[in-house]
Amino acid sequence: MTGLAESVSERLVLKLYATDVIDPTTEPLPATDPGTAGGQVLRHVSHNLSLAKDNYRPNEKRQDAQQVMGKHGSRTVPGTINGFLSPGTHAIPFQAVMRGVWSAPLALDETDLTSVAFDSIAKTATFGGGDPVALGLRVGMIISFGGLETPANNGQHVVILGFSGANNRTMAIYPALATEVADTAFTLTSSATLTNPPTAADRVNYKAAIEVHNPDIDLSRFYTELRFSGFDLSVGVNANVGLNFNVLGRNRKTLTGAAAPFFTAPAAETTTDIPTSMQGLLVANGEVIGVATGLNLKVDLGAEAAKGINPQGLVAGILLGEFVCSGDFTVFLSDGVMLNAYDNEDELSLLAFLPSSNAPGAPANAFFLPRIKINSNNESDVNKAKAIQCQFEAARYVGSAPGVSSTTLMISDTEAA
Repeated sequence: MTGLAESVSERLVLKLYATDVIDPTTEPLPATDPGTAGGQVLRHVSHNLSLAKDNYRPNEKRQDAQQVMGKHGSRTVPGTINGFLSPGTHAIPFQAVMRGVWSAPLALDETDLTSVAFDSIAKTATFGGGDPVALGLRVGMIISFGGLETPANNGQHVVILGFSGANNRTMAIYPALATEVADTAFTLTSSATLTNPPTAADRVNYKAAIEVHNPDIDLSRFYTELRFSGFDLSVGVNANVGLNFNVLGRNRKTLTGAAAPFFTAPAAETTTDIPTSMQGLLVANGEVIGVATGLNLKVDLGAEAAKGINPQGLVAGILLGEFVCSGDFTVFLSDGVMLNAYDNEDELSLLAFLPSSNAPGAPANAFFLPRIKINSNNESDVNKAKAIQCQFEAARYVGSAPGVSSTTLMISDTEAA
């Protein structure tokens, strides 16, 4: 007799299929696609993945007045994978929800931008030549400098807040770097970025397999042909940054003994630290939002299973809907900025910069929404101070501000490959 599966030793492995296409009538052979090699151990706190089946039964009137035994119908795998944000850890799930591809990090130097000077009061970096926007720098992108004469300015991750001046050469940054005159020998490296593409031609679909393995009893649940359908990001006071992903899949296979685990040598889980909100920054329209007490960001693609007649109960496909992005943030009431934004139906931009520690160059994420609108203001008392919760919706940016991508959401990750 075996013991009980221990939840503390559970391993969750994620791997993308070679093709994103779902055959309407049959499943791929797992040994062929996705195959047992590769995969990535995904850090998580919990999950509720499970196989769900529709049930149906006739409602005939019977002389024995007994309910007829029902039958099993279409299969789906709905669920949520709960965890914490950590740079580099969620590159694949983010990519699947955004339906895009991570951009390659930029590498620039004095041959591109001539020189760079810093003003710690104005919180700017000013280049002596070139056009940083034309070279690929974007608002919301995390960057770092190297080779500067001021040692403290080297290797520190800063986030771009905006561009101004001739040829966009004045760049607002956070945090500010030490004042330094024009330096003609430097390097500039950017993070990888990910946007939800504005055109159908640029959108990419992803299909994943997830294995949940309990090694103590050698039991695996192998969930097949899943699509990531959204995520929830939560930033709160005295709390780690929470991150949950929603999935909808097609089937489950139970593996034991020699068949488990299915993935034989997946890449180890990442080791980057978990950001806390205490190191974070919330910015609206390039200005720090007073004193923030919380941020929630939600993306929902409204996944649905196309159910058809199939003897194995396989659904014909998992379809994704519109990119719906919404959320809320709470700030202490210190001025009328957010009240007026709601009253006047002003459109704002929103940026959350989340380094994993206060150390210079610490791995970091940034989430930039170039166009949001506040849809409600709710006042409350927090620690005997007045606070206001602002619920918002986000939409694709269609303006012309320099360096602002035409997207609903841009994610930057210093550790994404």
